Amino acid sequence: MDTKSKILVMALTVASLAMAPSLFNINSAAAATSWCEQQVKGSDLIEYCKRGWSDHDHCKKYDPMADSKEEGAAYKKGWDHGSCK
Repeated sequence: MDTKSKILVMALTVASLAMAPSLFNINSAAAATSWCEQQVKGSDLIEYCKRGWSDHDHCKKYDPMADSKEEGAAYKKGWDHGSCK
């Protein structure tokens, strides 16, 4: 391989690695939706589950702000599945 080809391959590799985190964020949102749909039934409960997971992933405090026990339980399931990074 000549020098220009090697530089091009290295530049493409660096660009790909730079974009990788944004691709993982997109996949994590889809993963949260899919996982929560399997754990709880009802669109409101799914949203509470996703919010709990997101809150824990973003190191926010545990705050379900739920009107019912079911909503609080859905938030807790999401929270338990997430992890502070």
